Amino acid sequence: MKIILDTNFLIDCIRFKIDLKSELRGNELFVLDSIIFEIEKIIERGTNESKLAKLALDFINKNDIKMLESKERDTDESLISYSKEGYVIATHDRALKNRLKEIGAKFIYVRQKKYVVKE
Repeated sequence: MKIILDTNFLIDCIRFKIDLKSELRGNELFVLDSIIFEIEKIIERGTNESKLAKLALDFINKNDIKMLESKERDTDESLISYSKEGYVIATHDRALKNRLKEIGAKFIYVRQKKYVVKE
């Protein structure tokens, strides 16, 4: 299964200490170039979330997660576009999850701050 990791999903998995490597083992993992840009912007802020964003970027780099080019200006629109091609979107964004449900796309999210669920 090809899974694209969204910014908030990555940061929340680090915040909740979820082992993404074991949870998503056996799948191809991707991020969009715009997601890398979002993470870098969060790092620049110098907040508590910046530390989590830095760990998320380290996770991406250390685990050879492949980068895809954004198809749209808006990251969510790009994610929806890729979902129509069969990619599964890993996100915590409620509005994005609702849109993915409407078009019948598959998505992954964290439940109870403990484990990953696919819908």
